[in-house]
Formats: sequence, C-alpha cells, structure tokens
Amino acid sequence: MEVAFLICSLLLLLFGVYIGFLIGSNVGERAVTKADYWKMNAAAIIVTVLLAFIFAGLPLLYGAIIGLLAGCIAGLKMAFGESTGPWRALDKMFNVNRSHRETAERGGGEERRRRRKEGAPAPDLISVTEDKRSKTRKNAKDAR
Repeated sequence: MEVAFLICSLLLLLFGVYIGFLIGSNVGERAVTKADYWKMNAAAIIVTVLLAFIFAGLPLLYGAIIGLLAGCIAGLKMAFGESTGPWRALDKMFNVNRSHRETAERGGGEERRRRRKEGAPAPDLISVTEDKRSKTRKNAKDAR
C-alpha cells in the first residue's frame, strides 16, 4: 500500500469518528429508556453495514465508515448519560464517567431524560435540615 493511501485512510477514520460522535450525541438525546438506547445502537450498526455494502468498491472509505460507527456509539453513550451493558464494566474498570455510573446505580436516569426530552424544569431540591454552622453561630450569639 502507498503511504499516501494510509495517511488519507487514517484522516478519513478520524473524520468519521468526529462526525459519528456528533451524530450520536444529537440522536442519543432522544433516548429515554435503555431499550431506546439499544435500538439506536442497533440502528447505527445496521446503517454501517449498509454503507459498507454501498461503498464496498472504495477501500479508501472503509476507515471513514468504521469511524462513523465508533463515533456514533460513543456519542450515543455520552448523550444517554448512564452506564449500561458493557459500558458499565468499562467505566468501572477505567474509573471514568462517575456520574454515569452513579446514575445507573441510583436509578432515576429515565425520569431525568424524560423531563429533558419534554422540556420540563428540573425538580426543586430544598434542604429542610438546619445547617450545623448556623446552629453553632446562633448558640454562640445566645451565650453572649
């Protein structure tokens, strides 16, 4: 193989990853349930297979097609915001995406995604316990 072919193929691979990530991020925001998320992953794989059939005669584009798939799957995961399936094991092993792991452990991610999709405001979280510092300041003022 020519060096120019390899360089162009690598550049197309990186470009495919970038474009795939953008597509996956935009589409992944629509996923509410885990079933929706996995359906979108399956759709990305099917589209990649179809693109591979269409562009089978152009070996230079193989890297771009694989890059699109890789970027799309990563973008879907990041937009979904929860560690599920094999991502859970990878996130735990590499100790990354802590908020995604916590969302998966606590639950409630589906409710948050549903509110985001509908455009509803986030719930108001108000603490009803007194702050320890304000209590000690109040006691110190009363002692004077």
